[in-house]
Amino acid sequence: MEPDQARKLLQRRVDAYADELCDKMMRMLDQLTALRESVDQDTTRPAVDAALALFVAACRNVAFDHSFDSRPGPRPQPQLIATPDRAAVDAVVDRLDSLQRLCDQQGEFQEWVDALNNARRYWAAATYVQHTRVTLT
Repeated sequence: MEPDQARKLLQRRVDAYADELCDKMMRMLDQLTALRESVDQDTTRPAVDAALALFVAACRNVAFDHSFDSRPGPRPQPQLIATPDRAAVDAVVDRLDSLQRLCDQQGEFQEWVDALNNARRYWAAATYVQHTRVTLT
């Protein structure tokens, strides 16, 4: 799934439920997409592409895309980031860390008030966000 398709899924949740987490995920998706265009094509872009693919998976979980039933794989290894791109990437990584905590919190909240399946989706999203972050560190 492409980032624009994931964005549409998130936007539906924002429109239907004023979902704050989906709104934040959508903004991060936009930031990752913009980052992709601004970094060194040969050195940093492969890392950002890998991170973007992981983040799309996180978005699909948060948006409860029922056509997507994927569990996160093992934690990825960090990929090469060109020195001139490091500051921009680090700024995104910091925001991803905060977003990962928010996904975890939503998973815990869902465990208490809703079906375990929803909690599983948020926890999977948190892991995908973590993998996104790790890919860029």
